[in-house]
Amino acid sequence: MKKPPELTRRERDVLVVLCRPLARGAVFTEPASIREVAEKLGVSEAAVKQHLTNLYDKFGIFEGTERRRVRLANIALSEGVVPRDRSDAVTGQPETDPLAEGRSAVALRSWGRAYEYLARANAAGAELSADDLESLGNAAIWVGRHDESIAARQRAHVMHVRDAHNSRAAAVEIALGFNHLVRRNMTQASGWWAKAKRRLQSEPPGAVHGYLAAMESLLTFADGDVAGSLEHAQRAFAAGEEFGDVDLYALGLVLQGYALANLGRMAEATPLLDEAMASATSGELGPLATGFVYCRTICACLDALDYQRAQGWTDAIDHVAGDECTAGFPGDCRAHRAALLAVHGEWAKAESEARTACSEAERLDLRHTGLASYEIGQVRLRSGDLEAAAAAFQRSHELGVNPQPGLAFLHLERGEHSAAAASIRSAVEETAPGSLRRARLLQAQAEIAHAVSDSQTARTAADELARIAEMHGTTALKAAAESAVGVASLAEGKHSTALGALRNASRLWLEADAPYEAARARMYVASALRARDDKGSAVLELETARAALERLGARPEADRAAHALAEIRD
Repeated sequence: MKKPPELTRRERDVLVVLCRPLARGAVFTEPASIREVAEKLGVSEAAVKQHLTNLYDKFGIFEGTERRRVRLANIALSEGVVPRDRSDAVTGQPETDPLAEGRSAVALRSWGRAYEYLARANAAGAELSADDLESLGNAAIWVGRHDESIAARQRAHVMHVRDAHNSRAAAVEIALGFNHLVRRNMTQASGWWAKAKRRLQSEPPGAVHGYLAAMESLLTFADGDVAGSLEHAQRAFAAGEEFGDVDLYALGLVLQGYALANLGRMAEATPLLDEAMASATSGELGPLATGFVYCRTICACLDALDYQRAQGWTDAIDHVAGDECTAGFPGDCRAHRAALLAVHGEWAKAESEARTACSEAERLDLRHTGLASYEIGQVRLRSGDLEAAAAAFQRSHELGVNPQPGLAFLHLERGEHSAAAASIRSAVEETAPGSLRRARLLQAQAEIAHAVSDSQTARTAADELARIAEMHGTTALKAAAESAVGVASLAEGKHSTALGALRNASRLWLEADAPYEAARARMYVASALRARDDKGSAVLELETARAALERLGARPEADRAAHALAEIRD
């Protein structure tokens, strides 16, 4: 018998629920529907569809196969992947007390099972302790039941206050503040943290003070006070170190690293981020800390255009966590994976992942819904679907995520040159000088300035980006700087200088596995060659660029390459 495929925890849960009607010998031998699976597991239908797609691949049930869902369930049962006599092992009716089962699942950090049993015990009127309610609040977060998480935590809070357990009450207040932070309810978040701060003033120092400092780091960062965020993060780290709390220690590391990165001090940030990620990938952290460390590290890497480090840590977290990260912070990890897939030219996968991220994160973390919406906008824009791109960028903006530089390029694609230049200028001016977040904006500003024949702005943007790249030196950041220098030189009529910079850019973009950017660099190389009357070399670059752009599905750019080829050959 062939060895069954290796499944993640969430894939196995989906498979068990899918097989339940068949395993129970139901009269109608249809497996559970996608909606039924989603409701049972407390996830979105989009997430179930994504897991089923992965399961079809693993079981060799390819697209076009008739009734794939039925075939998958039958194979899983016939090969013993889901034993018939254990079809309810994950989500069916437990033989023992649901409260006891829920507590056992919490001890194992099996949050889907914990939510299933604790919610059932709660609905049945079982007497849940404050600890049980806190556990239910934690578990509800990981299955995307945000309102239930708040309700359970508020009940636990009342009990702790009643029993004068001040430190425990403060811990729940901190957790409730986080509930509201991810929903962008900043007033409620700061209110709960103010209660925790007041309550802890009379308590001896402990780890809970460090967790409050970590949340204050998040709040001050959201307010734009990055230096203040760093100070709070340092306090959180010190508390984690003093009280031996590994989760708090890692949170302190990653919050310091993220603040330093946003202050333009990437050399100091990188070892802190890497140390935190090493703890996350070793399995020593809880799911909240693991998800948060991954999220902040990948955000910092993407801001720095450090795609290789971002991909390396994503592969590492996938290897040790399977589906836990995706299930744990609904949508968060998917939003970052979508960004990486888009960079590497896997646009269909990127858009699918981003749409799943939107459906998952919508119930919990609105910022990541905005990030995923931005990635959808980028793919739609580059594919030539301007209306869908505009809608996605609008949604991103509504959720508090700046849709730049995508929005500026959308204006340019529509022929709205003045709007494009003004849009990217505002985005650059609103971003702190020297920060890594300016990198993509500066590259875009140089390219848009070249398009509108503003050589001075192109040069200013290119020079600043070159200074940033010299300080931080990731492959893609160097590529972006060379691209900006090249287009600025083109705008100035310095075609030999432009050619050298743009050839370097093309090589570096390929090294960074960024095929779209590499193809666009080749388009600019062709422009420089045409200006030098080297038509044969220009044709070679354009043909190579067009082929790459067609493979990606970048229809507008591919059409421009074809038009340029036709002009040369006429």
